[in-house]
Amino acid sequence: MKAISLAIFFLVYQQATCQIIPANPSNYSALVAALQPGDTLLLDSGTYTAQLKIFNLVGTASDPIVLIGNGDKTIFEGNACCNTVSMKASAYVELHNILIDGLDIPYIDAIKAEGTSGNWAHHIMLDSIHIIGHGGDQQTVGISTKCTTWDWIIRHCTIEGAGTGLYLGNSDGSAPFVNGLIEYNVVLQTIGYNMEIKHQNINTRTIPGMTLNGKTIIRHNVFSKVENASTGGNARPNVLVGNFPSTGDGANDLYEIYGNLFWQNPVESLFQGTGNIAFYNNICVNHVGGNGVTFQNHNNFAPRTLFVFNNTIIGDQLWGIRLLDTDPAYQKYVIGNAVFSDHATPIRIVGGGVQSAQVEDNITSTMMNADNYITNTSANIELIDVYPTMGSLLKSTLIQNTVFNAFSDFQNDFNGNERDWTYRGAYTGQGVNPGWKISLEQKQMSGPQVDLSYPFEHSEINLFPNPVGNTLYIRMNETTPSFPVKIQVIHLTGQVILEQDLRNSTEEVNVSTLLPGIYLLQITFEKEVWNKWLIKS
Repeated sequence: MKAISLAIFFLVYQQATCQIIPANPSNYSALVAALQPGDTLLLDSGTYTAQLKIFNLVGTASDPIVLIGNGDKTIFEGNACCNTVSMKASAYVELHNILIDGLDIPYIDAIKAEGTSGNWAHHIMLDSIHIIGHGGDQQTVGISTKCTTWDWIIRHCTIEGAGTGLYLGNSDGSAPFVNGLIEYNVVLQTIGYNMEIKHQNINTRTIPGMTLNGKTIIRHNVFSKVENASTGGNARPNVLVGNFPSTGDGANDLYEIYGNLFWQNPVESLFQGTGNIAFYNNICVNHVGGNGVTFQNHNNFAPRTLFVFNNTIIGDQLWGIRLLDTDPAYQKYVIGNAVFSDHATPIRIVGGGVQSAQVEDNITSTMMNADNYITNTSANIELIDVYPTMGSLLKSTLIQNTVFNAFSDFQNDFNGNERDWTYRGAYTGQGVNPGWKISLEQKQMSGPQVDLSYPFEHSEINLFPNPVGNTLYIRMNETTPSFPVKIQVIHLTGQVILEQDLRNSTEEVNVSTLLPGIYLLQITFEKEVWNKWLIKS
């Protein structure tokens, strides 16, 4: 008999006065324009051909405006007239679970925050967006911000084959992307950057209410340019982050970049950055000609304070870590990294920042000797395994880590497990990797798991009534499964709100304590996942 696990995942929380509004391809434009704080628009399956305009939609922190689709069944198609999803003068808006197909029309972006002065977009969440068909030109972008933006969350998105995956901030530095959280995304096969965050000019943080100082976190993403990458003068790193303002508000901002997989680049570095950066617990693999991690002058701005620690970097002939002409007035730390390369100088520091760089407790080795440290350095994504071998030489003396303790999750390794500071590289432990297997798929979250799989209907599982008041009935029409079946109500943060076991083919579930809103009912039969929307009235 198939084993079943069942969970109701808390997708959106709302107040009782908010509306839940069904929409379809024939009526959505008018409904979107009328949304109020706390409203949720349910975008039905179908093909949406007119531009999705998120104009002048302003929710609140407690009552955001939410648009939710039916995953890959809710399809927004590109049109040569305009960007597919356009945002102007909007705040506290969430967009979930849609597919955007640009049909390879050049010069249209999938999602773009755009407009002139006053059209700011802040506190925006993009969650579980699937973007395809935007590879017609390198200037065609998956997610783009050209107006000033702050406090964005970009999470669980997949961008395949775009010209540029994410292009955040304006090219002239006049419209900064500030205080963002970019996590658990997958960006593959872009022509140019997987992601670029543009530099920021001074005196750009003058908008009332915007975040003046903060940090942008880039974590647990997959950035790959193993295919489709441009070469010559159009070649780009997988990820490039520019500088914050040189003086004034934002000058001390920070990029925290950790727990990511950077996979292959035939010409450029996997990562390039300037400004203030903490780069740690990342896995970087480049066997196809490019380099590893580079910190260097960009837009006439030299890197300042750098913390480069506990990364695993692999490539046949790559420069593993390079600090080039950094600002000597700021301290740099290159500590606890593991670099495997046949290059004569796998860690290179040159120029003005040499005297201010603390380089210690790193391990470097040739590819031939790598099996004394890690399991497999293959360029094949199905075979590579950079977890330390039993008896690995990556275990050494204790690293003094107090300089890192201000950073998010600094105490954890790539898998999210508590770090043992006697290990070099991204992992703690040795033997069999207990965590996420390296792949070009979304990285698994550590801690409580919240599955945001796209919902779809299934005739053999019924729940009623829907919308539900205080009691939900669940009926499974197939052969009686193995019981008990576990039910959980879990907040997006991972908090378990309700937990119960089902022991019969038809069961009652008391949902009276749930706030009104939209939930996802998920039933997993071994590897098959069945989902249905549940609306709490």
